[in-house]
Amino acid sequence: MEGDAENCLALTPLRVFTVQASCRRIKDGLRVQVYSFSIPESLCAELEEVLGAWCDDLREAFSAQSDFVDLCISSEVVSLPAVAL
Repeated sequence: MEGDAENCLALTPLRVFTVQASCRRIKDGLRVQVYSFSIPESLCAELEEVLGAWCDDLREAFSAQSDFVDLCISSEVVSLPAVAL
C-alpha cells in the first residue's frame, strides 16, 4: 500500500467551505449548516473562477426560495492529522 501515502491529505492545508442559513420555518430562525466541503488550499488559486461561479449560483438559488434566509458562505484553512474521504 505504498502508493496510498501519495494520495494522503493528512496535515495538508485544506480550505473548508461552509454554507449556513437561517430557516424561517423553525422557531427563532434557527441557523443550520446546509453543507460543507474542502479542497486542498494549493488548488484555490487555480479554481478561483469556478469557486466564484459556485458562490454566485448558490446565492441566486437561495434568493429564488423563501424557506432559508441569511445565506452565509464562509471558509477557513485547516490542517488535520487525519482526513476521511
